[in-house]
Amino acid sequence: MLVETMNGGIGIQVDDLDDDFLLYLVSDAEVQDRQAQRRKLRYAVQWAHRHPATGDTGPATWTEAGRDGGGLDCDEAIAGDGAPLVAAFAAEPFAAALGISTAAGIALIADGLNLHHRHPRIWAKVEALDVPAWRARRVAQMCASQSAAVAAHVDAALADRMGAWGVRTIENAIATALADLDPETVAEAEDEAKAAWGVRLTHGSPRRLGVWAGTSTLEITGDTADVTALHDLICATAHQLLTDDGSQDTLEIRKARAVGVIAGQSGSGGAKPVTRMSLHIDADDLTDPTATGWAERLGPATLTKIRDWLAGTRATILPVLDMRRTDAVDRHDPPAWMAEQVRLRDTHCVFPWCQRDSRGCDLDHIEPYVPLDDGGPPGQTNPENLGPLCRRHHRCKTSRRWHYARNPDGTYTWHGPHGRTYLVTPTGTTSLS
Repeated sequence: MLVETMNGGIGIQVDDLDDDFLLYLVSDAEVQDRQAQRRKLRYAVQWAHRHPATGDTGPATWTEAGRDGGGLDCDEAIAGDGAPLVAAFAAEPFAAALGISTAAGIALIADGLNLHHRHPRIWAKVEALDVPAWRARRVAQMCASQSAAVAAHVDAALADRMGAWGVRTIENAIATALADLDPETVAEAEDEAKAAWGVRLTHGSPRRLGVWAGTSTLEITGDTADVTALHDLICATAHQLLTDDGSQDTLEIRKARAVGVIAGQSGSGGAKPVTRMSLHIDADDLTDPTATGWAERLGPATLTKIRDWLAGTRATILPVLDMRRTDAVDRHDPPAWMAEQVRLRDTHCVFPWCQRDSRGCDLDHIEPYVPLDDGGPPGQTNPENLGPLCRRHHRCKTSRRWHYARNPDGTYTWHGPHGRTYLVTPTGTTSLS
């Protein structure tokens, strides 16, 4: 017999529950876990406040953790700029009481202090149980080496995103903060990164050390546009191998073979590969050498870098879309302008808690498309009836296990197979039942 305790101390026998009540217990368990992790962070902050650094004790640093603290120098204080210093060796009794290592105890205290003092909006979300502690801690850790100003900028940018955070979202928020607060850092980062450019060739089998086996490894680090163009050409050539000779090799093997094909064709005057990169630039910034633009899926880039990418290439300048358009067409596939409008409107898969970029998503007909020849009504393909879904969630919806609707305010309401309802907004997902 399996008995669990719900919030409020109520004992429940789990063995005989139906699906609906078991899912309710799953949600209840998540609430209890958030409460427990919040308590640990609260205790960590209180412990730190009770043990401030003094002239006698000195401050706790990452040296005590026996590691570099995730990018911080060993002599750096454990919390970031704007957070109070903690007495040296205050972490040992705290960590021991939790049954964790000193390093883990220091990390918990540091994250608690950084959230409390540098990310107050996100801390408030943790307090309200809107955000799990582990996700908030990830933000604190990734911002730990940045200034208080950058931390505050990230706090404001992410606090209302709730469950929408992923590593890439956090990295983009930090990059945007740095670009906004100190545009020169973007150019400096590009210069520093360029120092690591190179092409390295090593010979030998990766599976059997000391054995060549006719296998070598080519590692390329270089300009994003150049490397992306080469990768696109390799992929296109690999697909051609499949088409031309029906190769049964895996995609990765065909891509490796494609390198040889391309090397044999070099200098033959063949067509240049087409590189597709979506860049967003404000027209008013085109004459400002310090301005930055945004490369979708990549992050901010200086206008100087963007000009380098575009030099000598054929760029397509797309007009600004009227996001209010509601035109409909009588065919299944949307026209290019409509597909772009939907992907700009909804930047990721609109399934609950999914963050797959909309550029890699299918455009799903929310109300299933019925061909006109089969009696379907006109105008089924329109922006209001389209939503980006990643392939997995598109298949999930098509299986009729899940149903959803687009609301007048642009949010989405999803109904799951066990009576669970979720609201998906641009800032995250909320469970309604």
